[in-house]
Amino acid sequence: MHKNRVISIMTTFYPNKKHFYNAKKICDQSDLLIICDNSPVNNKELFSDLKNVKYFYWGKNLGLSMAFNFVLKDNGLNWCDTDYIIFFDQDSTIPENHIKYLVEEYKNLLAQGEAVGCIGPVYLDLSSNREEIPHMKTFVNRKSMRVSSIITTSMLCQYRILKKIEFWNDDIFLDMADWDICWRLQANDLNVYLTYASVIRHSVGQGVKKIGPLNIRIGKPFREYYQTRECLQLLFKNYVPFKYKLRFISMLTIRPIMHFLFLDNRCERAKYIVKGIIGYFKGKRGSLS
Repeated sequence: MHKNRVISIMTTFYPNKKHFYNAKKICDQSDLLIICDNSPVNNKELFSDLKNVKYFYWGKNLGLSMAFNFVLKDNGLNWCDTDYIIFFDQDSTIPENHIKYLVEEYKNLLAQGEAVGCIGPVYLDLSSNREEIPHMKTFVNRKSMRVSSIITTSMLCQYRILKKIEFWNDDIFLDMADWDICWRLQANDLNVYLTYASVIRHSVGQGVKKIGPLNIRIGKPFREYYQTRECLQLLFKNYVPFKYKLRFISMLTIRPIMHFLFLDNRCERAKYIVKGIIGYFKGKRGSLS
């Protein structure tokens, strides 16, 4: 059993050559890259030239959380509590030494006496061309700050930590999986950190539409289904911070109106919002299809 391995886990969905090059950069910085392919077709051949890769394919879309858990709970991978695990989506393009710098900062925070749950890089949002830094933060050293949540891509933690919180939440299919895991870490007295040790360029959704002082993030219409269903799923969880419960209420009331008024495909979006509400009350989980 190998200790202190750096293992990257990437989810894919209809990957193409661009995603192969993203995977290669991640692979070159990892002891092992695990690819979780949620596509309905097998894409193993696309990644066949990469070394130190394990490819998992199940012929359907498990979603982000369940796909991650599928491999994290696979005893055949000989997981060790001290393994460093870093998560990616297929659109992640990382700079040189990115993973090395994150692991080093993770160790630095532990040496400072910080209760580290996970750490992630500051990212430059390609839609707005600005660094996404939360208003509420506490710097703990020159590079890193304690925050309430970070995005999934480049989220780094140790296997022992994931095991302590019973891994990802299978009920959360996609959009709010990162919030959920960060809040459960904090409910277990572990902290979430954002760091300048490395900075990535990342795009969230399909851009931003500016309406006066408001920025409305644009997503594909079908994402309204998952966002609505997951808002309702998390609204009643006791580990969700109160301010985010208020935010969920806004997302379930004000945001649908804004999307209907100002975004394209308004009827399709409305249909998916209604489906999301119905799906929640019917106890639906997993993919819409």
